Amino acid sequence: MRGARSEGFSLLETLAALVLLALCFGALMRATGSSVALNARAADYTQASLWANGLLDRTFVADFPSEGVHTGRFDDTYRWTMKVSTPADTATVATLAPMHLYRIELTVEWDVGGRTLSSRFETLRTVSEKPRVPKVSVYASGDS
Repeated sequence: MRGARSEGFSLLETLAALVLLALCFGALMRATGSSVALNARAADYTQASLWANGLLDRTFVADFPSEGVHTGRFDDTYRWTMKVSTPADTATVATLAPMHLYRIELTVEWDVGGRTLSSRFETLRTVSEKPRVPKVSVYASGDS
């Protein structure tokens, strides 16, 4: 006589497979959640970088900022602090054209979940100084 032959999986094998599947699914969901959180944080830093880039591009073009600390807001979320200074004399380079070198330190801050995050940017900008031209008066003569 032959022994009874069973077809399929036993209850213990099925339960072990389900536990293994649940553990793998939990690990996958945790990795996905971390990925979503990192993506949101990267989007915040990208937005801060775009705001900073736009502000630094506008600096010295429309409004010439004075040396010192300037603050402002981009929108309801992002705010900025800009420190404009002249670097030490050792950092300047002599040129034939009248130029002035400025150091700009820009910090962009925003709040997420009760924490303040920030991103800091530094750059050097040169601004050509207009040569001082003496005012010349031009008189029109009445002779024809």
